[in-house]
Amino acid sequence: MSWRKSERTSPFLALAVASMAIMGFGLAGAFIVGATVASHVGPALQPAKTAPQGAVKVPASLAAQLQGYGTKKWTSTNWGGYADNATGGTILEAYAEWIVPTISCANHDPSLSDQWVGIDGFNDGTVEQGGTYEYCVSTTSGPYYWTWYEFYPYESIISVSSSVAAGDIMNAYVLYNPHVSVNGLPGIYTIVVEDLNNNASSFMYQGDPATCTTGGACQSGADTSAECISESLVGQGYYLAKTGVTTFYNCDAEINGYYSGLGGLPHGAHATINEITTLGYVSGLTQQSISKLTTYDLKNDHFTITWKRYS
Repeated sequence: MSWRKSERTSPFLALAVASMAIMGFGLAGAFIVGATVASHVGPALQPAKTAPQGAVKVPASLAAQLQGYGTKKWTSTNWGGYADNATGGTILEAYAEWIVPTISCANHDPSLSDQWVGIDGFNDGTVEQGGTYEYCVSTTSGPYYWTWYEFYPYESIISVSSSVAAGDIMNAYVLYNPHVSVNGLPGIYTIVVEDLNNNASSFMYQGDPATCTTGGACQSGADTSAECISESLVGQGYYLAKTGVTTFYNCDAEINGYYSGLGGLPHGAHATINEITTLGYVSGLTQQSISKLTTYDLKNDHFTITWKRYS
């Protein structure tokens, strides 16, 4: 799920879901700037391009001076939440906890929403993400709830389990080990998504040396950003499913040897915190509003995302 720039001149495409039997959703995406980035999900969809379109490039010399000067604010047509952008360092872990939101299929179909934690995508073209999504095929088909993961561009979105349910407590994390090289590819990623209410929905996916060159779990990602995101796929033909308020209770990361809440990392971590508000791809109005960071477990790791409109 990469981010991308707001492009509201494009028409809204009400794509129909081809088949409920096809579960290879395209949840990938990079940050799409309005000042922001994007991603995607959905039955029978092709993976979204994760290259950041319009992402702002900050010179390293200037970025170093920006440390400790507060949160940068962005708008995006797909992402909503927080991202830490590390300058001159490596993201080794991103972690999050949330409750799977309840959605209704009474209006505006097809509709979809997803929540995830990940590394990369804010300012580069690779993503390593895991989380949950909820969708309605029609007003009479759904809602459906799934866990998923993605390594883009090395793999498409992989839907894992439909045993997850609204109200389940999730924790998920992405780990990067830069000290292992397999088949000439540096680093192994591990993605874990745990359903604390139903272990049947939980999974771990890790690089396998036998399949590393094609499986996508071992690859040389930039590892320069960590994110906790609720995503809208309106630009890909899905209304944003109405979720009310979604809460990330812990949004934490390890950057340059420091582990803390995404907004509580010390100056030595060389991380810039980015607050991302979702603008409607069609309306241009706020689609998801983001609260300020507060402390739940670690410093500044707790925030809410409030649904505002379908498109």
